[in-house]
Amino acid sequence: MINLMMLALGIFSVAFWPALPDLPVALALYLLATLFGLLLLRKVQHIWGVLFLGAGMLWGIFSAQQLLQDILPENLNGEEFQLTGRIIGLVDRDAVRSRFDFAVESARLLSEEPGGANGLGRSEEVAKQIIDGKILLSWYGAQELRAGQRWQLTARLRRPRGFVNPRAFDYQSWLLQQGYKATGYVRASQQAMKLPFEGLAGSGYTSSISAQLREQIKQAIESSDLSLRGRAVLLALSIGDKSRLGGWWQELARLGIVHLLVISGLHIGLVALLGAALGKLLARAAIVSAALVGRLGRRASNPNLQWLPPITGLLAAFAYSLLAGFSLPTQRALIAVAVVVFARLRFRRIQPFVCLIWALTLIALCQPLAVLSAGFWLSFIAVAILIVWFSPWRSMARWWPQRRTLTAQLALLLVMSVPLMLFVGRLSWLAPLVNLLAIPWVSALTVPTTLVGCLLLPFSQQAAAALWQLSDWSVTTLWRLLDLLPADWGFLVSPVGTSNLALAAALLAGLSLLLPWHLYCRWLGVLPLALLLLGRQPTDTLRVTVLDVGQGLAVVVETPTHRLLYDSGPRYSDSFSAGSGIVAPYFWQHGYGRIDRTLISHEDGDHSGGFPSLQQVVPSDDIITGPGVYFSEHDLKGQSTEICQAGQQWRWDGVLFQMLSPMAKERGGQTSGNNSSCVLQISWGQIRILLPGDIESAVETQLLGSAILLPAPIDLLVAPHHGSKTSSTSAFVQRLQPKQVVFSAGYQHQFGHPHSSVSERYINLGSRVWNTAEQGAITFEWQPSGELTVSAARSETRYWWR
Repeated sequence: MINLMMLALGIFSVAFWPALPDLPVALALYLLATLFGLLLLRKVQHIWGVLFLGAGMLWGIFSAQQLLQDILPENLNGEEFQLTGRIIGLVDRDAVRSRFDFAVESARLLSEEPGGANGLGRSEEVAKQIIDGKILLSWYGAQELRAGQRWQLTARLRRPRGFVNPRAFDYQSWLLQQGYKATGYVRASQQAMKLPFEGLAGSGYTSSISAQLREQIKQAIESSDLSLRGRAVLLALSIGDKSRLGGWWQELARLGIVHLLVISGLHIGLVALLGAALGKLLARAAIVSAALVGRLGRRASNPNLQWLPPITGLLAAFAYSLLAGFSLPTQRALIAVAVVVFARLRFRRIQPFVCLIWALTLIALCQPLAVLSAGFWLSFIAVAILIVWFSPWRSMARWWPQRRTLTAQLALLLVMSVPLMLFVGRLSWLAPLVNLLAIPWVSALTVPTTLVGCLLLPFSQQAAAALWQLSDWSVTTLWRLLDLLPADWGFLVSPVGTSNLALAAALLAGLSLLLPWHLYCRWLGVLPLALLLLGRQPTDTLRVTVLDVGQGLAVVVETPTHRLLYDSGPRYSDSFSAGSGIVAPYFWQHGYGRIDRTLISHEDGDHSGGFPSLQQVVPSDDIITGPGVYFSEHDLKGQSTEICQAGQQWRWDGVLFQMLSPMAKERGGQTSGNNSSCVLQISWGQIRILLPGDIESAVETQLLGSAILLPAPIDLLVAPHHGSKTSSTSAFVQRLQPKQVVFSAGYQHQFGHPHSSVSERYINLGSRVWNTAEQGAITFEWQPSGELTVSAARSETRYWWR
């Protein structure tokens, strides 16, 4: 088992390397190391662990190089192609766009010269890269799209890429794990052409079969008489469609039952057990039938069907995984089920940890980048905790199974708090209590009725709908019980943040509390965490972080005891926004559950779109907005707002905040648009910072005459309007003479920010220029002495796949 663990460790370690060596070089080094070890130790058994570790690294390097060869080449990034292919997954729709997986059958580069030799070569290059592969496309204003349809489309493609922020969701990593070779969006919609069905021909046909089945089930569930919440849960449990759960996602997370109401390893295991039970019934029926035939005087051999229950369990789990879209979590659960089935077929009693290690190794071989997924860590750690907690598996102690079952949720909370804080930033302390009721309820009632309804659908939609209504009733009843819990209970944010020291102290405390109660020394393990909590002191620094939100802006300003958010970034879709997906994790990481003040500079969506979702998860005590900004009462959660205006000021911990613009309406100030942006000046000792929003040349000219605009040089300037050529005039730049300039812009965005002339203007002045599109989130931290430390997220976390 040690060798298997070393193999998995070697494979997974490659995901965190900053660069990849050439495979021949790595192989040569491996052979030399093996030879040297044999000569030194004389016996091969002494170096088995090292050999397996090296073999794992070689496999990881080979898989990584294959992945890099398969994605869209850098020289074709942002090019337009004419694509022919098939929709192979469920279509994710919202009010603006449809997003779907597209299996490419043919691809032609539109920028090539017709008949040109060079153009032909480039077309052959892109065809080799993405044909028979999967790409993720968005179609704005799309027609009615269905799984299995074939289309000819014009699309602009990009290499997989995402934002880079501290402890936030890594979109690029997710894309690569899912196997996407490129992303893109459909252009010239009027030229798109739906193609006739070609049967078994074409790429992606096999994948589209399960997608079409899922589409049929989705339509049937949507047409049934169900509650909105029940319909959303049924779609998630039956076909893995979580899109309808967006409105309740925070509530599910607060209660700690996300894993119950979406397809997870728990459900794959449950279906495998149900399939095994069905196989056992069939085996017994076959034995009884053979016995009856024997009594009738006919010769009938007693069938040996011990293999049937494990096989039917595996087939049931495989069918359910296909129904769920064969997502990576279901694949991992299916591998674990396959390990158990193999052991049963070999008539061997396999130890739980041995099964876990085999599953880990097989997943490493099949999914080398799985280690980058939070779900991978959470699922394996949870299973390991349960294995330890229920050992020994048999005990003569009275009520032992009942006691262990009741306390298992507490054990999970204590140990899982560390990975949850690391990956999510917060945890639900309600989870142990809620899961004691929800797990048996959902497992025994909601899941079986949902899946049996899917099985009955081809024969009778009325029967399927009746079972789904029973599932709906179970969801509604469960929710009525859970609504009895106060709405402000549930989430816990680490008051000391999620530093490595805090996580290590929390892990030690959790493991210590799991020790037997008669060991009083276990309380010593809690001491480091207690000292950390009691001894926390605010740092006497000023920190400004410009988050990587793409084409938008979100800036966090931190004094020793207060936090300010300047703009909240955009809302990308119905299910994801910069507010809840990027800004909120940053605050959780630093131990903040609330924001002292949020300032939304103006109404543009790339500055204000993320606020509503942020306010739901990390509320602000005070909200200031530009004169053109409007949020509903639901968005504000009952909080009042104040309009920014020149002359406003406040002081936190010796740091002065002054509003320079906009002027009052009666004095000619703008009430909407870019020039109505709230311009904030921050000063601390000799440190000067300016956050100008999206102001343009007219307001820049006004500011030059402002009496309270601090003298040059400015220590930090967030470039006005993302570096647009309508801003950062020569006079404005010369007046400020900023030492550090940050452009918050999207990578190769259609707006082309920052404009080359603007960048040159700052560079020629001697300013240090930063760009979130290139460097990710950028943090500036000043000491009282004026010493500055700058860190960029993308350079601090260099990986070969990024």
